[in-house]
Amino acid sequence: MQYEVKLLPKSTVKLTIEVPAEELKKHKEKAAEDISKDVKIPGFRPGKAPLNVLEQHVDPKHILAHAFEIATQYSYAEAVTKEKLRVISRPKINFISDTTKADEPLKFEAEVAVLPKIEVKNHKEISVKKEEVKVTEKEIEDVIEDLKKHFTDWKDVDRPVKKGDRVELDFEGFEPDKDGKADKALENTASKNHPIVMGDNVMVPGFEDNLLGLKKDEKKEFELTFPKEYHKKDFQNKRVIFKVELKRIEEGVKPELNEELIEKLTGQKMSIEEFRKDVDKNIRAQKEQKAIQERENKYLEELLKRVEVELPDSLIEEEIDFIMQDMQQDLAQKGVPFEKFLEQTKMDLTKLREKYREEAERRIKTRMALMQVIEEEKVEITDKELEDEITKMIEFYPEDQRTQVREELTKDDGKFKLKNKLLLRKFFDKVLG
Repeated sequence: MQYEVKLLPKSTVKLTIEVPAEELKKHKEKAAEDISKDVKIPGFRPGKAPLNVLEQHVDPKHILAHAFEIATQYSYAEAVTKEKLRVISRPKINFISDTTKADEPLKFEAEVAVLPKIEVKNHKEISVKKEEVKVTEKEIEDVIEDLKKHFTDWKDVDRPVKKGDRVELDFEGFEPDKDGKADKALENTASKNHPIVMGDNVMVPGFEDNLLGLKKDEKKEFELTFPKEYHKKDFQNKRVIFKVELKRIEEGVKPELNEELIEKLTGQKMSIEEFRKDVDKNIRAQKEQKAIQERENKYLEELLKRVEVELPDSLIEEEIDFIMQDMQQDLAQKGVPFEKFLEQTKMDLTKLREKYREEAERRIKTRMALMQVIEEEKVEITDKELEDEITKMIEFYPEDQRTQVREELTKDDGKFKLKNKLLLRKFFDKVLG
């Protein structure tokens, strides 16, 4: 076998390979062995009929085609191995020689994407300031007040609605006519005895504001324009006239913070001072975790600015495939058919793929840059570190589930994901401190 290697743009390699006629004979014999396993020939066991006998029972063109297939795969793999190419896509094969002639050399071209060379300039200079995490008294009070809501005592009142009240109302949405009056009732916009806590803002923006000042049994009509980013496409930027009738107004009385309430909230006996410290601790932990994530994201943004790499189109297309798969799964969980989504967004698959091309490139570059700098920083996860993490994780599960959880975490896929997670954590600990 002879071959030539040519480097093409975008980390693509072209291999021009020639397999001599003598070498093709061996591949033809292997093709005959493969095919004869599925052909019954009197006097021969499956897979044992010689080539000249098989050719009397099977079209020689079929044998030759399979021989060329074997020769192509074998010689391509041999060339890739000899050149130590780190291929990342399937090869595109183009036959140069006549594939109908068995007595001539087989010559073909194979174009394949290889792992691109990446350069990350001066990544050691990246510095992301660590912000000090503070918890204010107001934040502690807000959390406590929010927890107290669960034990609020609601009582009917006879006065106009104000913020903080809980109300029940009947409402329905209508399409406005050309004069701006309620015309046709809209589907899925009506409700009876609908509960709303004023200030929770769970309704369309502006809806609750129109209820303020109303009294029990009072009716009102008002128009709202739905947000352009509303989750239901049919209602985005839509003008809707609502007719409402207030049925009930309740005023909430929150309980006093004492040790009895604290035990109800936490299941533990503790003083008010201890409880406030516990709330402070939880808020601080959440803020610290958020701050860590923000620092890591800022680091990655700076890292991307220093990346120089030419990505093969095949690698980008493959990443877009993953994005499309995730999108379709997410839509399916929400009960939205992918075709319906394309129709609502007025996009076809080609435009959608092009839209996410930049995101695909960003993801690939981020992964490759991280691989590069992690290797340079000599960050590794030992078997003991992996085992210690698994042991720590299964302690959060009940005794009867731990064996199953361990099996899941030690499977190839589970172990790979966990090891990558630990690797990133260890890497960020080193570069960010």
